[in-house]
Amino acid sequence: MTALPRDEVLKRSDFVCLASPLTEQTFHQISRRELSLMKPTAYLVNPSRGSEVDEQAVAEALASGRLAGYAADVYEMEDLRFPQRPAYIDQDLIRLSDRTIFTPHLGTAIPEVRREIMKTQALNVLQALRGEKPAGAINRVHPPRPLAAE
Repeated sequence: MTALPRDEVLKRSDFVCLASPLTEQTFHQISRRELSLMKPTAYLVNPSRGSEVDEQAVAEALASGRLAGYAADVYEMEDLRFPQRPAYIDQDLIRLSDRTIFTPHLGTAIPEVRREIMKTQALNVLQALRGEKPAGAINRVHPPRPLAAE
């Protein structure tokens, strides 16, 4: 198997499914330019983070026939870390219900996943209390000393 450049993957794929954390680099990683590379018969799936996809650009691509369908379990309006986020899901996107599927954050709605999330959160709190950077933290905030008395 040969790894291809991202643009080539977008050009060849029938389905593009995002699976990445939201960072400054992945913000709107699928926007007008990337959508223009995809086949008009392609489907985009976003179970990852809402702001990784420019929902307005997706609505335009669907309306113009440049994208066959879109499915999402996450939405731009949810990403509180970005103050420029929209207040609502793009209404043009909602009107295209014949080519869209929206689910309400069901990606983690199984007991095993929820248990792992709770376990990770508890471990992260303990790490922060010890003055350590929590595993998986993506911000640069790091206390200079332990928060808990020793």
